[in-house]
Amino acid sequence: MRNSPWSAIVLVSGTVGIFGLLGTNARADQAACKSIADAMMANTQTPYHSVGTISADMSGGATNASNPPRSASSETIFTGTDIFVKLPSGQWQNVHAPLDEVRARVRASADSFTDCQRLADETVDGKKLAVYAGSAKTPNVVVTTKVWIAPDRGVLVRSETDMKGMPQPDGQIRHQHLTMHYDYNDIKAPTVAQ
Repeated sequence: MRNSPWSAIVLVSGTVGIFGLLGTNARADQAACKSIADAMMANTQTPYHSVGTISADMSGGATNASNPPRSASSETIFTGTDIFVKLPSGQWQNVHAPLDEVRARVRASADSFTDCQRLADETVDGKKLAVYAGSAKTPNVVVTTKVWIAPDRGVLVRSETDMKGMPQPDGQIRHQHLTMHYDYNDIKAPTVAQ
């Protein structure tokens, strides 16, 4: 994929799933985990436009001039056949990701949830959404996520994901937060940079 590191992170987070390196274990709430996984897989079949923000605190919470928190916006369009990311320059680029590989990675990621729960429904923009939370842990990272799912279509409408790394040699804990919003209306391929 020919894109910036931030775009790659967001593409992996929003399209492929943030849990690609996590293993599969027994699930605490099979139905809740299945609902999250089904919504993630639905997003690999349904054209969408997503807008997100990813912030990374590489200082372990100790903000200083030499290592301030970083934040970047992302925008992705999935047409059903192609994935496009908006570069920091404002131009769009087709990442030429093989969809069978994307779907396989999403499936592996979706199967990584081990601690899931169904939360109370929420109404957003006049629409009732099903809300779920899930988490997973490896020796290197703890991931927690909350997703809002459109019950009529089974697709993600919004997600909030936190990745917290284990303590580093300097004793600090690195943290990333990703917020994604999805729209499914009138999805068309953007004009791509030449």
